Amino acid sequence: MHQADSDVAKRNSIAPDFPGKTQRSPEEMNVPSYSAALPDQRAARGIFSHRADNINRRLRIRPLGMVSDFVADQLPHRIAEVKNSERRAEAVKALGRSIDTMLAGEDYEANLLNLTQSEFGVAKTDIQYLVNIAYQMSAFAGLNHDDAELAVGGRLRRIADLSCKQHPSIDVLSYEDMILTNPVESDPRVYCLDSAGVEERDFCLGHQLIERDLHFAIDTLLILRDEAGADARQCLTLFLEHLESANYILTRFHDSMSPDLFGEFREFYGKNPYKNRLAPSGRFSASVVAVSVLLVGQEIFRQKPQFYRDVYRLSEYYPRGCIGAVFGWLSSDKRRAGVRPGWLEGKAAFPKIATVSPVVERKGTEIRELYASCVDALDRFTRMHRKRAFKHTIEPGRPIAGVEASESMAAVLSQRLLTAADQS
Repeated sequence: MHQADSDVAKRNSIAPDFPGKTQRSPEEMNVPSYSAALPDQRAARGIFSHRADNINRRLRIRPLGMVSDFVADQLPHRIAEVKNSERRAEAVKALGRSIDTMLAGEDYEANLLNLTQSEFGVAKTDIQYLVNIAYQMSAFAGLNHDDAELAVGGRLRRIADLSCKQHPSIDVLSYEDMILTNPVESDPRVYCLDSAGVEERDFCLGHQLIERDLHFAIDTLLILRDEAGADARQCLTLFLEHLESANYILTRFHDSMSPDLFGEFREFYGKNPYKNRLAPSGRFSASVVAVSVLLVGQEIFRQKPQFYRDVYRLSEYYPRGCIGAVFGWLSSDKRRAGVRPGWLEGKAAFPKIATVSPVVERKGTEIRELYASCVDALDRFTRMHRKRAFKHTIEPGRPIAGVEASESMAAVLSQRLLTAADQS
């Protein structure tokens, strides 16, 4: 095997689970004609238009048949019924009985095991959307723990446990369920009706578009880091284009998302009221962690080591395959990837080889200046995320997802900033 081919195989073996990662030959990587999928901002321009009728279900994705139909088509209406009911506790229990009766009509456990990988992801999302809303509506109706468990029901709990066993993940609705496997572009899973439902869909879609850009950005950095003879200028230029696209979408969140509509749907994605589990949050985007590690990993460790401590501590909340790839880069012993490494305890040097820094340092002034622009783009991305969170969540005093009671949300949001947080 040629060295370039070996480098490609190595890169693909350690990062197989980043969606959107393209497969290209070494020849395509190292010549001026190389191009990744360039960002297209047209899809982002339509989000947060606040119209009540623009969800276009072009392709129905219903891997669990009647269950998927219920989640996609009926669940928002049933939630509205519960919220408008004068006897909310009974309405929640009735919803739970309806779901349990539906699950009794077919062997959904067997069906789940027979799905393809892509179908399984959407099916797991459907299941976790049901589990989450059973708990959230139980809390809304003031049910105690035992009654909430009855509302969830044994059949739903068993199929949820099976889905988490087949695809190891946290046993509550996760960022992966809500964003990465939710088919929001064609057949969205949402909890709200009308304008709030469209805004909810756009919230998920915006995150998905950002993830797409970040995955291509990761790909360009992996090429630069791992492939001998890679065109550094081309890789960094493409990285910068995708980061600027992600920044554009994040700015749409800040400037165009309705605070009132956000407040209507965000309540359904809060922390599970009956379990000591965190809620789905952009904090658990493994692609943001990957970009941060690849581009400025050593500098983050020098300035904000808590960033790494929290990633390892809360690893179960991240998409398992993606965060596993990152841990593989950061570990000298691939068999123990995911275990807190010695360098995090000061027992070894940070693995600089996990980053693109060694490659950039060997290049000339032009490449180092381009790299600095990439670092600036990433810092603007994390700064805008912090600014948006303050505008829509912290300052209005809404429930905060993705943090524990002992944590400061402001501190968590500042962990990836390489400049002072007050320089927004």
